[in-house]
Amino acid sequence: MRHLCKLLLILILSASFQAHALTCTVSTLPVTFSTYDPQSNTPSDISGTVTVTCTELVSVLVSYSVKLNAGLTGSMSSRLMTSGSSQLAYQLYTNSGRTTVWGDGTAGSSIVNDGYLLNVLTPVVHNYSVYGRISARQNVMAGNYLDTVTVLLTY
Repeated sequence: MRHLCKLLLILILSASFQAHALTCTVSTLPVTFSTYDPQSNTPSDISGTVTVTCTELVSVLVSYSVKLNAGLTGSMSSRLMTSGSSQLAYQLYTNSGRTTVWGDGTAGSSIVNDGYLLNVLTPVVHNYSVYGRISARQNVMAGNYLDTVTVLLTY
């Protein structure tokens, strides 16, 4: 039995304020896992990108943090995609080895922090990889599984 799993990253720009004419935005595309086979001994892995773009009228030292929430039904230690009443556990990480959970700093999760000297009127774009994993051998019903994770950019 195979399952199609989709993870939708929805971006909400919180703390979107103007400080010294600094403007930062965050964007991403939906991240889609491939078809999941619950009988496979291999986890299902994907990667995506969170993009932060900042523009300033004058040169300034910019610092910000990028946080991900737990999703609609899970917790920071075990995010869940749902299909009706069925649940499929997955996780999002900051590193390709999938050892550091990307979250909001609670429950052992990590935040992505960055900073740099911004040029005059030249946008600075930084891309951050997000690595997803569905652990192997989960006994789930067939269906389309979905979760919504909110990205919070604080600067």
